[in-house]
Amino acid sequence: MRAREKTLAVLLTAAVAVGVTAAATAHDGGHHKRGSITGFPARINQVDLEGYRIVTSYPLGKDTGNAFQQTYAAHTVSWFATRGRDAGGGTFVSSYIALPIAYNMVFVTWLRPDGSASDVFLMNFNTGVVSNVATPSGQPVSLGTVKITRVGMHEIP
Repeated sequence: MRAREKTLAVLLTAAVAVGVTAAATAHDGGHHKRGSITGFPARINQVDLEGYRIVTSYPLGKDTGNAFQQTYAAHTVSWFATRGRDAGGGTFVSSYIALPIAYNMVFVTWLRPDGSASDVFLMNFNTGVVSNVATPSGQPVSLGTVKITRVGMHEIP
């Protein structure tokens, strides 16, 4: 990995961490309280993406030129490339965990059968930006757009 790509990856990861911390403590003067969007400190809130279809497209990073359609069920996600070098490569299925970070912002982790993370995304539906912050190959991150093309059964907080 080139120095520039490593620096970008570190900066993006740091920005995500700062955003998560800021969102978790927003509007309470830095003091955690019950009922926050994350659930902290009483529990860990999750987002049920069942029924959602989400399309991501990446003009920057490892996935430059690729677009993916993701269809969520209660505990699994199926996805395939609709454009780019990965198009036609088949449909894949994984389990997932989705955590609310802030209003209309979700941290989604796709899991391998052994429970380890295979892909990690920060989806900001307010801005329409997605960050793929941990890729399966360990390659540099990708940055692009995210759009909900079908709304699911449960509202995204």
